[in-house]
Amino acid sequence: MKLSDINPHIRYAKYHLVPTRNESYSICYDCRVFYFETASGALSINGEKYNFSNGDLVYLPPKTRYRFIFNSCENFKIAVINFDLVNDFSDKTDSFGTATDENFSPDIAPQYEICAELSAPIIRNLPGIRPDIIVCTDAFLKKPLFFRERASAFLKLCLLELVRKNHLNSPNSRLCEKVLAYIHENYNDFLLTNEKIAEKFNYHPYHLSRIIKQQTGKTLHQYVTYYRVRVAKNLLVTTEYDIEEISWRTGFSSSAYFIKTFRLDTGMTPGKYRKLNFQNTV
Repeated sequence: MKLSDINPHIRYAKYHLVPTRNESYSICYDCRVFYFETASGALSINGEKYNFSNGDLVYLPPKTRYRFIFNSCENFKIAVINFDLVNDFSDKTDSFGTATDENFSPDIAPQYEICAELSAPIIRNLPGIRPDIIVCTDAFLKKPLFFRERASAFLKLCLLELVRKNHLNSPNSRLCEKVLAYIHENYNDFLLTNEKIAEKFNYHPYHLSRIIKQQTGKTLHQYVTYYRVRVAKNLLVTTEYDIEEISWRTGFSSSAYFIKTFRLDTGMTPGKYRKLNFQNTV
C-alpha cells in the first residue's frame, strides 16, 4: 500500500472534555488519532514514554499498546478519531473500542496492508492542524450530507501533514535525501553499486538499502535503476541519441541490459517508447 492510496474510513470522531482514567494499558483495534488542544501529560506507547502538550497530534496504528497520564483535568480538550486507512471495511461503522491486555483479540482488527509511513506511532506538534480536526469531529456530531466523505478527506490532509512533518524531522529522511542527491549526480557511472554508495556514507550496504526502502519504497539498487530509466525516458523523447548512446549516458553497462531493464519497467522497448512519445524540438 502506498501513502497516496489511503482513503480513511472513520468510525468515531469526538472531542473529549474529561480525561479518561487509564489504570491499565489499552490496545487499539484500528488506527487512532489524538489531538491535544488543551491537555498535557505523558503517553506510554509499547513501553516507551513520551511527553505531550497543547497542539500535539498523536497517530497510533492498529494493535498499538498505550496508556495516557494526564497532568490536569482543568480546561481539558482532546479530539479522538478512530479509523481505518482504507475504505474496504466501510460496512463496519461502529467503533471497535479499545481492549486491555487481558481481553485483546487480534482477530477483531481489520486486516490490510499499511503504508510504511504510517506503520509506526508518530507524535508531532501541529497546532495549525486544528481546523481540519474540527471539521472531522463536527461532521460526526452534526452528520450533514456526505459527512463521512468530508471527514475522510480532511483526515487524509491531517495524516499527510503529519507524515510530511515527521519526514522532515527524521534523521533517516535527511540521510535519504543526501543519498538520493548523490545518486542523481552519479547515476551515469555504470560502476555505481550498493557497496560504492554505502562506502560514501559510511554505512553497511544492507543497512543503507533498508533505510532507503523505508523512505522510498525501493531498495537502493531498485532506486538507482528507477532513476536511470527515468532519465532514459526523458532522453528518448527529447533527443535523437541512439539506444547505445542513451544506455551509456544513463549508466547501464550495455545496451542489451538497458533494453531488458527498460522493458521490465515500462512493458515496452526503448524504441517503441520513443516512437509513441517522441517530441520534435527546435
